[in-house]
Amino acid sequence: MEVIAPWICDACGKDIASVEDGWVEWLNRLDPVTRRVEGSYSNLRLVHHRQASPRASTKNACYHDEDAYFAKYEATVADLPLDSFIGPDGLVLLLEFLSDKRFVEPEEVLELIKRLHVPGYEQARPSFEAALADGAYELNAKPRYLRQDQLSYILAWRKAQEIE
Repeated sequence: MEVIAPWICDACGKDIASVEDGWVEWLNRLDPVTRRVEGSYSNLRLVHHRQASPRASTKNACYHDEDAYFAKYEATVADLPLDSFIGPDGLVLLLEFLSDKRFVEPEEVLELIKRLHVPGYEQARPSFEAALADGAYELNAKPRYLRQDQLSYILAWRKAQEIE
């Protein structure tokens, strides 16, 4: 399996059909005491680029509401096009985020790595719990750290559900 679109928008839940239609954003808040960036990023999301967003006509489309986050947390929105995170260089950029300890919750970065770089992960992701409950696969690893055979079972289970 190769990593292919669509991806699921974290804001609206609709498909992101292509790399060009995707955008990655996060909140950036300097530590109020140290004024350092380390450990200050949060809310990493994969969303539609405005031009591809089903919410394109609204103020923020699928993006974070920067005005609200700044007013409440003094946080700004940082962002890059999805293609910045695709392929070997994109993976290295995400690993750099982890190495630099930029995110409050490193699992946010690890989840995006899996979504963008593990074949079948994004397509199977919405069905993890239901497929497990239905016995489609056995959880013999840390949750959300599924192997290719497990992802294949989930995708086959999803396909069977669509037929029924």
